[in-house]
Amino acid sequence: MKLIIGNWCFSPRLFTSLLALVCTYLFISLGFWQLDRVKQKRNIFAEFEARQSAAAIDFNKVQNNELDKEALLWKRVKLTGAFLEQYQILLDNQVEDTRAGYFIYTPFVIDQSEKVVLVNRGWLLANADRKVTPKLVMTNGLIEINAVVKELPKTGLILKDMPPEQITETIYRVQRINIEELEKLTSIKLLPYVIRLEPESEHGYLRKWRLPGSGVNMHNGYAFQWFAFAIVLLIIYLVLNIKKIDKTGLKT
Repeated sequence: MKLIIGNWCFSPRLFTSLLALVCTYLFISLGFWQLDRVKQKRNIFAEFEARQSAAAIDFNKVQNNELDKEALLWKRVKLTGAFLEQYQILLDNQVEDTRAGYFIYTPFVIDQSEKVVLVNRGWLLANADRKVTPKLVMTNGLIEINAVVKELPKTGLILKDMPPEQITETIYRVQRINIEELEKLTSIKLLPYVIRLEPESEHGYLRKWRLPGSGVNMHNGYAFQWFAFAIVLLIIYLVLNIKKIDKTGLKT
């Protein structure tokens, strides 16, 4: 293909044109994908704010037919009951300020019921020696806690040969929170979601909770980068394939 306009000749090769077209399409698609992620996260945060603005639900009064996860997700709840402190679940590979640690999960039995929910009590620094059990908070007796209902935490790829690690008789280090797996370990029937202890509640650890839908600026930045790559690629493509010709028709 050759196009001559005045003293300029545009004559790209077929291969370089196809390569530039594919890469430009890929970069633009990735940019719009990041913008779509921005939209999704803004919707998630708006839903989170709407649910957080509602009055806290007294979980002790919630009936079994009202325990639907989707209806309760991100809503504030208050519970009266007791931690089953003999069971401690340490979710491994949780980083806070570049320090390795755990999220500590403890079953919580709701007063005057058989309902038990797993509570994320916050982050705890791991010992350098992984054989040493970290110092855990033990709360006995009937207490009231404030929390937020949350879906099970998502984790990365888990190798099949990495089952829960038993640190003591009833303390386990796990790579993921799997309700069915934990029910087998503890012989306790658990609700199909977790609740996250609010920062103002006692009986927990470090709680710098990340808001749902956060990271909008990061995705905007990635979108800008992908669109910039597309523009730079187009400029390079044009510069390499547009040549000035003299009056004799030779490219200069």
